[in-house]
Amino acid sequence: MRALWILIALLVGGAIYLVWRTAPPEVDPAAESISAERGSREVVAPRVAAAESAPTASQGTAAAVLPTVPASSAPSTAPPAPLPGGLTIGLDKQVKGATVRPGRLVEKDGGILADGKYTIKGDGTAERPYEVSWELLMSAADTFIPRLGEKQIPQRIAMLDGMHVRISGYIAFPLIVTEASECLVMLNQWDGCCIGVPPSPYDAIEVKLMAPADNSRRHVVRVGTLEGVFRIDPYVVEKWLVGLYLMENATLDTEL
Repeated sequence: MRALWILIALLVGGAIYLVWRTAPPEVDPAAESISAERGSREVVAPRVAAAESAPTASQGTAAAVLPTVPASSAPSTAPPAPLPGGLTIGLDKQVKGATVRPGRLVEKDGGILADGKYTIKGDGTAERPYEVSWELLMSAADTFIPRLGEKQIPQRIAMLDGMHVRISGYIAFPLIVTEASECLVMLNQWDGCCIGVPPSPYDAIEVKLMAPADNSRRHVVRVGTLEGVFRIDPYVVEKWLVGLYLMENATLDTEL
């Protein structure tokens, strides 16, 4: 009999335990309201933050109008100003790796007197090319020495870029070619090897001829006048200046 009551007690206790486990937990009304309020804040807060960070229509218009950098810090693309009383010719030229240094260029006797020292005849056209001297071209060494950080091309030289130029000097052709369409015109005589003075970037011009030179005379010609489109094109290797001047579409006149 005792065993029966023990079995009944166990069955009743188990039933009560199962009912208690499956019943939903009691919820404190105050805690439920706090939880609901907290949840609503978590949902609304990001939207409020986003709304506060988003510009209004008037703010967006102002942001579009205002510059991103102060006007004073924006780089100026205007060419430098000439010295008082000087011409502006050449100040607008763009030279790779260099800036143009203003000088004083004035008209004189149908040509230009540059910095009170260099006379440049002509007007830079094919009919009246600029007639320049080696002294003028070599003066670039005063302000353009890349290995020393000096990178200014004088205005008196910058004005020649892209213009027709005429100059006389010693001529050197490539030694081993079947057709010579290029040559070097220099201040000093040099045979490309052992005789003469090797040129510097300031006293030599690399020339591209309009027509190949006469093969029968190209190893005989040593002096001539070249006329073509002048270019300033610095060729720098490890900060060392290797070349500076070019001439394109050139003609060679050996009758001096």
